[in-house]
Amino acid sequence: MNIGEIVKQADILVPNEVSSADKVLQLNAINQDFFNVVKIPKIARFSCAAAQSDYALPPDVRLKNIDKLLVGMFQYQSLDREDVTPAQNAYSFDDQTHTLSLFPAPYTDLQGFLRYRRIGATVFVPANLAAVPDAPEEYHWTYVPALAAYLAHTQDDSVKAANFESQYKAAWNVAAQNYQAGDSE
Repeated sequence: MNIGEIVKQADILVPNEVSSADKVLQLNAINQDFFNVVKIPKIARFSCAAAQSDYALPPDVRLKNIDKLLVGMFQYQSLDREDVTPAQNAYSFDDQTHTLSLFPAPYTDLQGFLRYRRIGATVFVPANLAAVPDAPEEYHWTYVPALAAYLAHTQDDSVKAANFESQYKAAWNVAAQNYQAGDSE
C-alpha cells in the first residue's frame, strides 16, 4: 500500500479540505511514530581488525536503537550507561558519522555483531505518492486510521478521531508485543 492509496482511503473515512501536502507531512510523523511504538530488530555484522577501534555502520543505526553489541564472544556496553566502568568493554556511537568506537579495541581479528531497532527513514513528499511506508507491509493498513484520526481532529470530530486512534494504536501495540516476543537474549 503506498501513501497515495492511504490518503484516498483516509479521505473516504473522513471527508475533508486538508491539503495533500499537509496529509503527507502527517504521514511522515505517523511513519516515525510507528517505529517509536514497534521496535523491529535488525542485525548488522562487521569485521573487527586487531587494534582498530572505529567502524563504519549502516546509516539507519542510531545510538538510542542499539540493543546489543558483541565482538567475538565479548559483550560491549554503551558508555552512555551510568553503570559502565572503565575496566569494562564499552562502546560509543556517533549518530552523525555512523561510527562505532570500541574501548578497548579488539586484540585480534574478530566478528562484530550488532542488534539494533529499525527506524522510519523515508521522508514522504507530495510529489511522490507512490512511496511506501517503512513499516512491514502487513502494517501499512494502520496508516489509514492513523491519518483518518488526524483528519477527524482537523474537523473537530473528537469521537471519530478517538475511534480511529484506538484502532491503529491497538494494532501497533499487538505488533510491538509480537516483535518483543521474538526477542531472546
